[in-house]
Amino acid sequence: MANEHDDLLITSEEVQAAITGGQLSLCYQPKIDCETLSLKGFEALIRWNHPTKGLILPREFIKVAEDAGLIGKITEMVINEAFQWYTTTNGVQSLGLSINISAKRLSDLDFADWLRKKCVASGIRTEAVTLEISESAVITERLHALDMFTRLQTKGFRVAIDGFGIANSNLAMLAKLPFAEIKIEKSFAMTATQSEASKTFLRSTIQQCHSLRLEVVAEGVEDRETLEFLRELGCDYIHGYLVAQPMTGEQTRDWILNRRKMTRHILV
Repeated sequence: MANEHDDLLITSEEVQAAITGGQLSLCYQPKIDCETLSLKGFEALIRWNHPTKGLILPREFIKVAEDAGLIGKITEMVINEAFQWYTTTNGVQSLGLSINISAKRLSDLDFADWLRKKCVASGIRTEAVTLEISESAVITERLHALDMFTRLQTKGFRVAIDGFGIANSNLAMLAKLPFAEIKIEKSFAMTATQSEASKTFLRSTIQQCHSLRLEVVAEGVEDRETLEFLRELGCDYIHGYLVAQPMTGEQTRDWILNRRKMTRHILV
């Protein structure tokens, strides 16, 4: 389990040590079609195995990395490792690869060109890569978001708004930006079976997104009841423990080979 102590204090020196000491690694979580349950891609997720504090999630150290000017190094590490996994793992080259990106890194004018060159060098189609930017970051950087998203779209990349539903924004505001996908914050799916408010939010968000021709991903799907509810709403894709927990690169290879057996419990 991740360390979620309220008093967890992360310093910039520790983040620097994590980068240089190989403490950061990636895991991958499948993204599947909500209706057909077919595999559509994977999301790359960064994890920090701290030598004394245990497993640390990105929400607990990314802000420190941004403030310390270290986010560029972390982004390069994530891109390099994710691209290597993508190009050396059988069965994923035709699928999508989603990567979380800090808005601070996106503000660099050369980022879209840099990433495209990485794709060309690795033999990866730019349209296979989806860059996820958190809703809160988009709101914070809203003056630059249009330029950032346009640069990425021009180079062929897809853009997704991640964690939708927890920041003070709405689809009417975000719809002015050139992105293709909304990822609904996981707490809504995780509480859908108990909360009418969560059900209402999911229903209205999916309807609005489809009216704007946006695809919708529901995160945090952990049981069949929630899956069936999202199917009724016409949700496009899901992530969650019902499908699989985040896996190491090596574990994904076994999961892909045996995914029909691995997902037998959700097949209909």
